[in-house]
Amino acid sequence: MPNARTHDAITYAIIPFTYLAAEMYWGDHTTSVIATVAMLFSGLMFGPDLDLDSKPYRRWGPLKFLWKPYQAALPHRSKLSHGPILGTVIRVAYFTVVFSVFAATVLYIRHRYVNGDQTTWQNEFNVVKADLFAFWNETDRQYLWSAFAGLWAGALAHTTADIFWSAIKRRRR
Repeated sequence: MPNARTHDAITYAIIPFTYLAAEMYWGDHTTSVIATVAMLFSGLMFGPDLDLDSKPYRRWGPLKFLWKPYQAALPHRSKLSHGPILGTVIRVAYFTVVFSVFAATVLYIRHRYVNGDQTTWQNEFNVVKADLFAFWNETDRQYLWSAFAGLWAGALAHTTADIFWSAIKRRRR
């Protein structure tokens, strides 16, 4: 497999192509920037190699523990982690759920023990859930689709590099 430096170089190299493809498809600068930033995020921090102790995993710093259950549940290079569409959908769904639980826990601790407010974890989770639904309902669908397209493009670049690298290694044998 290509090492992290190679994957990063590929990610950086496809920035202009991602922007141009998005611009040609959507014809909107903001949407194209969203797709490009999402691709960059996917290539560096949200890609298929989150299923193991990798550079993208370590880039999460103190929040990398959020990805431990993901690593335990998915075998490396499975279609569930490395499939460009399915893997991206699973990572987005996983992150949404795990981050919501984490955010609710942080809010509960802050409100209950720092501020001394009368609250419950369920109440804080409902606030996070309501905020997520509000974000979903109030955000232009084109922006959401372009963000997903960017996440997908970053994952696709990673998986494609893995496939080509494996094919080259097999030919050399």
